[in-house]
Amino acid sequence: MPEWIGSAATVAATLVALAALIVSIWASRRVARKREFELLLARIDQEAAKREADTRALTERIDREAAKREERFEREVAKREERFEREAAKREEAIRDVLDRSDRKFEALQRRSDELYRQSAEITSRVAHTEAVLEAAPEADTATGQSDAVAAQDVLGDRPSE
Repeated sequence: MPEWIGSAATVAATLVALAALIVSIWASRRVARKREFELLLARIDQEAAKREADTRALTERIDREAAKREERFEREVAKREERFEREAAKREEAIRDVLDRSDRKFEALQRRSDELYRQSAEITSRVAHTEAVLEAAPEADTATGQSDAVAAQDVLGDRPSE
């Protein structure tokens, strides 16, 4: 039996050694996997930080370009507004010139109309005077012996002296 105990102890020691070897392999693999996982997480963190930096740089570049474009747009709008205002001022000046010419022409026509009205009033006054003389002519015809033609000649001048 001592042999058997010695054999069993050898087998048990071998099994314990084998179990310890298996446990140590399992533990080293677990530690290796944990280390690989930590390395993978570190690489992922580095890649995320790099991508975040790239994204931040891209966002800043986009913001700068947008600011430049907005500034160009505002300058273009300002130029167009200035051009529009100049054109509007030119058109207003042209309209003022046309209105001034129209006013001057209207005033000239008004003066001409007033002159023609005054002449018409004079002619109407002469016609009324002539008609009055002609109406009085039959009376004068018998009194002075003048004809209608002679009485009409008296219309343009002063009344005949008596």
